[in-house]
Amino acid sequence: MGEKEMQDMFEWAGLSDVYEQHGYKMWLSGLEDNIDTELLDHFSDAYSFESAETMYYDEFLFHLRIFKNIRKNNELPPRYW
Repeated sequence: MGEKEMQDMFEWAGLSDVYEQHGYKMWLSGLEDNIDTELLDHFSDAYSFESAETMYYDEFLFHLRIFKNIRKNNELPPRYW
């Protein structure tokens, strides 16, 4: 995924302020390999980052990784019951 696609994905999820603040760090860390549009959409619904300009990138990454693991581990296979 290119830089423009990643920026569009964050804008669509309503996290354009976070991307503006930390986009370069996201690009360097390879974050685009670990996330998708659906994950970001659900993440933006669950979290609110009103103070994106004072938030550290490590904080954002921590919350995103926790959310991703919770979402992955809470999904039950079909016909689990």
